[in-house]
Amino acid sequence: MSTNENILKQYVCKQPFEYLDIQSDSAHICCPSWCPTDVKTNNGKIGWDDTIVKKIRKSVLNGSYKYCDKNVCPSLNKLLNTGVTEYNSPLVPKDKFLEHYPIKDISDIDNIDSECKHLLFGFDRSCNLKCPSCRDCLVPNDRINTKEHINKVNILNTIETKLAPTIESILITGSGDPFYSNLYRNYLINFDKSKYPNLKEIKIITNGNMLDEKLWNSLKSKEYIKTIEVSIDAGTESTYENVTRLNGTWKKLMSNLNFLSTLNSVSKFYLSFVVSELNYMEMGTFYNVISNIFKGLNYEVVYRQHVYWADGKYTEQQVNDIAVFNPTHSKHTQFLDQLQSIYNKPNINHNFNHLVKKNIL
Repeated sequence: MSTNENILKQYVCKQPFEYLDIQSDSAHICCPSWCPTDVKTNNGKIGWDDTIVKKIRKSVLNGSYKYCDKNVCPSLNKLLNTGVTEYNSPLVPKDKFLEHYPIKDISDIDNIDSECKHLLFGFDRSCNLKCPSCRDCLVPNDRINTKEHINKVNILNTIETKLAPTIESILITGSGDPFYSNLYRNYLINFDKSKYPNLKEIKIITNGNMLDEKLWNSLKSKEYIKTIEVSIDAGTESTYENVTRLNGTWKKLMSNLNFLSTLNSVSKFYLSFVVSELNYMEMGTFYNVISNIFKGLNYEVVYRQHVYWADGKYTEQQVNDIAVFNPTHSKHTQFLDQLQSIYNKPNINHNFNHLVKKNIL
């Protein structure tokens, strides 16, 4: 382990002890790009306290983090390259972690009882956009009573009967759009809070095209929606509609963002931009657009590395070819210029800390 990686032994990630990302055919204890190991059991049940989960827990407790991508995970990336953690990071000092979990020896992981507190709904990929980074075509809603629809309904029923009592936060969704999806939209409109006695927050990730004032006012769940992330990936109408967010409408998005900026009940906004060769020249433009709309509010402009998704339009080689943040890329120097123009501005979050440190931007 390198010198800077020794710091990982001083911190424990809470995700494997508290968090579950449920996909239609897999489950993960973190974002699948950051910790790709599938923890769903062979019989198809949602994994929690199973063998592979315990192995991941041991890896974060001993500081190896061998199941994690330390560059792509923004929390590990920042800790390794700056020596500090992000605000509200799942990485906590080891002594603080041990105050809450009775672990004297790493073998205690085999017997520890933990509760799922944080849940991501990722089991419906339905979306009104066809962003090439995550899909190669539109994914419509399932027809009622199809095998696919029944499977998703069963997953939702399992959540509400088995996991709901201990859940403190829900994230919807990491896989599609929560307001285009019939399943998720109806869930949020007709939300039954009596099933979630410990719920404190619902976090929304959306492309923003459908989240207007009328829909917002229809949500019984809105009293719990404290965090909204809108994924955008462009700073101009042309790039948004023709390159990164196919089938999206920039003017509608801007209208909805302006409405969202009036919601006093929302505690935090994240506006995200997945960086590649296709859009990196708009990193600064994106920042200016967002800061003009959300000025005075609690918001972050988030830049992330474009990573390979098996369901996306691009092959793994094509993703590597547009990875302008890779030092071997022909336009990497130009990318560093763009990064330098935004990285120290207020309300910025990114996972390029290793490049900032290396190049002393």
